[in-house]
Formats: sequence, C-alpha cells, structure tokens
Amino acid sequence: MEEIWINKPNRVFIARGGRSELTGIVLTPEQVRDLVERMLRTSGRRLDLSQPFVDAVLSDGSRLHVVIPEVTQKHWSVNIRRFVVRPKTIFDLVRLGTLNQQAAVFLDAAVQCGLNTVVAGGTQAGKTTLLNALLGCVPKHERVISCEEVFEIKIDHPDWIAMQTRDASLEGTGEIPLRRLVREALRVRPLD
Repeated sequence: MEEIWINKPNRVFIARGGRSELTGIVLTPEQVRDLVERMLRTSGRRLDLSQPFVDAVLSDGSRLHVVIPEVTQKHWSVNIRRFVVRPKTIFDLVRLGTLNQQAAVFLDAAVQCGLNTVVAGGTQAGKTTLLNALLGCVPKHERVISCEEVFEIKIDHPDWIAMQTRDASLEGTGEIPLRRLVREALRVRPLD
C-alpha cells in the first residue's frame, strides 16, 4: 500500500500498485480529528484555523498532509503517503527498472562533476526517490545541505546537514520559510 487518504469519514481510500480503492472503513468526524492529532503529536506541527494546512513526517517516514474546513468544504482531508522504495544510489533505480544503465551512468557522472540538476514533476512522480538516489552518488568528501518543508530526504552521507521549515507559533512568531533556510545554507562552510 503506497497511500491512504480520507475525503470524508466514510470515504477512506488506499492506493495499491498505483490503483485507488475505496475501503469499507467508516469513521466518525471525531475519530478523524483524533487520528490526525495523534499523528501530529510527535511532529512539532500544528493544525488550527490560523494554520488550516499541515505537512508532517510520521515516525515511519511517511508524509502526512491535512487540510481542514473552511479551506475544505465540510470534512477534514487527510493524506498519508508512504515511501515504498528507498534507493541508496542511482544504480538502485536501474535494478528496479526505473532507469536504464546509460541514464544512470550519465546522472552519476553529472553528480560527480558537481553539475546543477533540477528534479521536477507532479505529485508522486518519484521526485524524492530520484533525489535520494542522486544524493547517494555525492562523493563522501563533499558536503550536503538539504532544505525541505518536511524531512523527506534520507541519505547515508558523512557530511550532511538537514534543515526543515517551521510554521509560525500561535503568537505569529518564529516562522522559518524555505527562503530563509536557503540563505542560511549559503552561510555555512562550503565544500573543500
């Protein structure tokens, strides 16, 4: 199962093998809220009328996205995306049949040479999977600094700093947007 989403308390879907299925699960609105609150408890993220959207990473690495009314019409919208594939290098994607050998060799060489690379695509197109695989090709003597809205990058690198945005507090202070993280990343020691 790759994804679970709730459109209404009685409309709970799952995705398996790229296909969506309506489950027989029926919840109450209170159960949906309680479920979300339990999932958010360890994330440090909050959800209320002033912050009607939330993105968080769960303890198993799954990504949680929730939207509440008035942004949604009546019910809470909940989406949990599991990361099924965790490649360590670009060549793992060849073994999985995602890339051919020539493309993997080219991308590995591009990373090794320090070329700029843009990874873009729609929802669930595999951007995070590809980015993790590309980062696995970064030479061990180079520094990696990641700036994310929620922690999704998982790499095994000896010199890696992971930074995440932060929403404003209830008082409206303390927000750290992505732009600020990028500025801060430019102030730390670059690679040799």
